[in-house]
Amino acid sequence: MGFLKEGKIILILMIIGMAMTVASCRKTDIAPAYVVITKEDISVSYDKIDLAQFNSYSGLTAHNFTDIWLTVNGEKLGTWELPCKIPVLASGKVTVSMLPGIAMNGMSTTRPEYPFVESFQQEVTLVKGEETVISPVFSYYGSSLYFPLVENFETAGTSFESSDTSAHLYVTKIYDDDLIYKNPTDPSDKNTCSGWVELAEHSDFEIVSPVVKLPGAGKSVFLELNYKCDQDLYIGLVAIQSTSVPTHEALVGLRATGGAWKKAYVNLTLAVSRNTTATGFRVVLSGAKNGSAVANYYFDNIRVMYLY
Repeated sequence: MGFLKEGKIILILMIIGMAMTVASCRKTDIAPAYVVITKEDISVSYDKIDLAQFNSYSGLTAHNFTDIWLTVNGEKLGTWELPCKIPVLASGKVTVSMLPGIAMNGMSTTRPEYPFVESFQQEVTLVKGEETVISPVFSYYGSSLYFPLVENFETAGTSFESSDTSAHLYVTKIYDDDLIYKNPTDPSDKNTCSGWVELAEHSDFEIVSPVVKLPGAGKSVFLELNYKCDQDLYIGLVAIQSTSVPTHEALVGLRATGGAWKKAYVNLTLAVSRNTTATGFRVVLSGAKNGSAVANYYFDNIRVMYLY
């Protein structure tokens, strides 16, 4: 009987211990803190860039970042689409690091980190159950970032010309305040005009940039531009060869924008790197009316940039 009584006591103690363990687990506070970021909270700084590369700084702060890549205290918490409310289990003073992400080549399925800005870091105090709004300022890299082509239509003339000079179809400037590009993320970025191609008498157009020197060997090379168009816009790259005819590579087709301005990030890295014998490159922009009576194409802040 003594053994039975002792066994009951042990069983009761085990039950009590399990109950206390369950109770203590229930009391554990696993509520996260939240980091909140919106696209409007993000800004871009060009203070570290060699500004001798620019006649006008218009458009340098314009961006269309779609995502945030977040790290807290060295732990990567993944990629979050903007605007985002990111749960974080850490609390108290933490170091937050982040990089912006983009929709590459106009494709929502390809969303890499943007390679031309430094990581933003900030020490913040997170409180469980509460939201902390962060307004990151991403700075362009300094002396290693080059802009061999910049066309923001703010200076005399335009650098793009028709590939068929006999067609007498050129990029002109438009000053209508209702039509020109306006930077939605930086009201201080004043823009007076944009580039414009009107297809009325002509059924299509193709314009090309001046020849620019670009690095290969896998170095990051991008074309960026703001655009608004009634019909699809096509972007290509011409590789100038010293011993043969130029090589024309079709890169990206961008959909008509329905009257809204958009920003595209086009990756030129592979196209440049595989043309190892090219002595220079031209950016090509083209489009067509596609059965409509008139089609309008507007451009601004066209730039080629690379890290060396």
